[in-house]
Amino acid sequence: MKRTVIGILAHVDAGKTTCIEGMLYRSGTIRKMGRVDHGDAYLDYDEQERDHGITIYSKEAVFTWKDTEIQVIDTPGHADFSSEMERCLRVLDLAVILISGQDGVQSHTQTIWKCLEHYHVPAIVFVNKMDISYKTKQELMQDLEQHLSDTCVDLSDPDRFEKLALISDEALNEYMETGSINDETVRQAVYERKCTPCLFGSALKLDGIDELMDRISWLCEEQEYPSEFGARVYKISADENGARLTHIRMTGGVLKSRQKLSEEDKVDQIRVYSGKNWKMVDEAEAGMICVLKGPVTLEDGQGLGFEEDFEKPMLNAYMTYRLVVPKGADTMALMRTCSQLMQEDPALSVNANEETHEIQISIMGEMQMEVLQKKIKERCGIDVLFTTGKIIYMETIRNAVTGSGHFEPLRHYAEVHVRLEPLERGSGIIVESQCSADDLSMMWQRSILSALNHRIHRGVLTRSRLTDVRIVLIAGRGHLKHTEGGDFREAACRAVRQALMKAENILLEPFCSFTLRIPSGSLSRAMYDLEMRQASIEIESNDDSEAVITGRGPVRTLMEYQTDVTAYSRGRGRFIWRPEGYDESPQQDMIVESIGYDPDMDYSQPAGSVFCAHGSGFYVPWDKADEYMHIQFRTPSASSASHPVRYKVSEDELKKVFEMTTGRNKNEKKHYTPKKTDKPVKPAKPNPIVHLPVCMIVDGYNMIYGWEDLKELSKADLYAAREKLIDRLFNYMGYTGYRMLVVFDGYKVKDNMGTEIRRGDMTIIFTRADLTADAYIDKAAHELKNKYRLIVASSDALVQNAVFAQGASRMSARELASQLEYYEKQMLTKI
Repeated sequence: MKRTVIGILAHVDAGKTTCIEGMLYRSGTIRKMGRVDHGDAYLDYDEQERDHGITIYSKEAVFTWKDTEIQVIDTPGHADFSSEMERCLRVLDLAVILISGQDGVQSHTQTIWKCLEHYHVPAIVFVNKMDISYKTKQELMQDLEQHLSDTCVDLSDPDRFEKLALISDEALNEYMETGSINDETVRQAVYERKCTPCLFGSALKLDGIDELMDRISWLCEEQEYPSEFGARVYKISADENGARLTHIRMTGGVLKSRQKLSEEDKVDQIRVYSGKNWKMVDEAEAGMICVLKGPVTLEDGQGLGFEEDFEKPMLNAYMTYRLVVPKGADTMALMRTCSQLMQEDPALSVNANEETHEIQISIMGEMQMEVLQKKIKERCGIDVLFTTGKIIYMETIRNAVTGSGHFEPLRHYAEVHVRLEPLERGSGIIVESQCSADDLSMMWQRSILSALNHRIHRGVLTRSRLTDVRIVLIAGRGHLKHTEGGDFREAACRAVRQALMKAENILLEPFCSFTLRIPSGSLSRAMYDLEMRQASIEIESNDDSEAVITGRGPVRTLMEYQTDVTAYSRGRGRFIWRPEGYDESPQQDMIVESIGYDPDMDYSQPAGSVFCAHGSGFYVPWDKADEYMHIQFRTPSASSASHPVRYKVSEDELKKVFEMTTGRNKNEKKHYTPKKTDKPVKPAKPNPIVHLPVCMIVDGYNMIYGWEDLKELSKADLYAAREKLIDRLFNYMGYTGYRMLVVFDGYKVKDNMGTEIRRGDMTIIFTRADLTADAYIDKAAHELKNKYRLIVASSDALVQNAVFAQGASRMSARELASQLEYYEKQMLTKI
């Protein structure tokens, strides 16, 4: 018996579930057809699905039609659950696209078609609801050819052979010779996506269902699978008892129950599902869809056996929301639940901020949000809410650039050099090596590539995720004794970060294509609105009653536009949009400024390098690190690539180094015999280590004008800004235990004699009229250097140089602000 796996795909409310009900009924699998509106459909058994009247989760069913065993996967039709649909495409032999005869090709239908093109899945179109459609077959075929694909062919049309003759030269020759085209040629064209058969009917009336199943069986051929084991994981779920289930498509060999897939993963059961019912089998053969109970580490998109892992999905969430958790709720239980949900749906991105204890979650829309709320409530008993969504930006680069990273604290060593190259939109991150095994061992290269592959790289404009970049390893160096596994990870990530700091960076935001239907009288208003929203538009038609505009623009400006359309068209306008991926933002500067991200202050993503000298490590900023790198590059000509400089060492030099390292560093011609003495040697007295208390001297006005919040406050009220600074420093002093001198300039105040105010261990000084704060700080540092370990906080270069000569440590306004922020968070945590 032949075996095939098909998927039913459609825009929401196209009759997809009803079509599967008809197929199961006509094949004899079920005795009575269920209905979505009656809540008794065979596959929509989930409570939330019955409440909403839509398919939310993909499910499998099995039936036999004539000589073919057909495993069908019912996929969600709502755009919010597109990622669930996309995961199933990777395991299909054939897709059946349902089109509503009332609506024709809709926005989500076009998204489905693009996904099928991306995964090279052949398709059949079934136009449903023809019993209530006011459109003719000819009108619907024209719509399919115009908005879906020109490969669509009505196989019931008497002139079908004329169109089929255009699919290839072989088909044309065959038609010219015989006047028809044989089934094998058509079948081959379907699997090459050169032909898309179109059928018409009504699933509710069972009209055309038999013909549809005949076509599926006709297209199915006996397949030969390799004897070696292979499988693709396309879904993770849980059964009614909470046990983890792994959904796979077998692509080769045989998988038996109790078989071990790895050290951690063992197959306890192999299940074949049909709706909510399942049967247990002893083994799964190639070509089957089955569910494994037992494995705990397998992930969606993973390849087993000879299969490689899937590429990243096309469809991703464009909005991120913050979870609002009730006071006293068990946040650990909530995070475990979110982690489980993320395993079941990898497109569901969950991030927890350890400092603010906030949970950010990326979802596709409001329907998914509602479903997610109920699932969290069911699994951990917590009622969560969502804040207003924010757009998810991404970043890339415009030009190729090199970067280097060095990580050498004491007893560690690694250096990595990379080249970053821009890629086409939608390419993601590609990591590869062009480093020779002679220059860097393959073991170390694999360590670097693994670190780069598994890290989420962040851009330097808004800290958004990096994409569409090729990261090429071009050089590296390790130490046989001191290099450890994590050293190359640190060096590699610093190299990428430094390259991003050098590059011309681009902010990407999600774009959408749209269709706007409005009364003709509202055309000028619509064109003005869309232009203000940075959209490119084209007027498709404009008659006395209706105007149709199509175009493309940022999701950020268009996602709420339907509300405005409803208002100015008095409810007669309709705005339909669908995601089109990411593209360069037309308002990059404004968005970057509004987010206010400072890459130099992001200590979790360092761009500088760490070097070692005199037994201790020291930090070198990214813009100066290249001068310190141990691997230096030269460019012989403008057209050639860079090459590492190599140094040749003679055998005499090697011999000398060897003798020195083995202790033979003495002059053989000289012999020294120490004189014997009977005098006892007095042991040397150790110098006592003196731990001085810490005193911090703060340049007051330098801090006020160096911190944005105080700078803005000082424009309205300098006194308030000064008091706020003193309060923050007093709290900082209480947390650190430092003595503190806060110095303010008083030299501009006529006849000012100077003021000194004490507040505990804090002394607040207003200098006299003839003395600047800089001069006072220099004098104080000289007087206190033997009593205290001094730290001077000022971004004034003259002050920094002067106090450095006195042996004091220097701290900029930005560094002090960062420390204050950290300690304030620590104090809030303790409270």
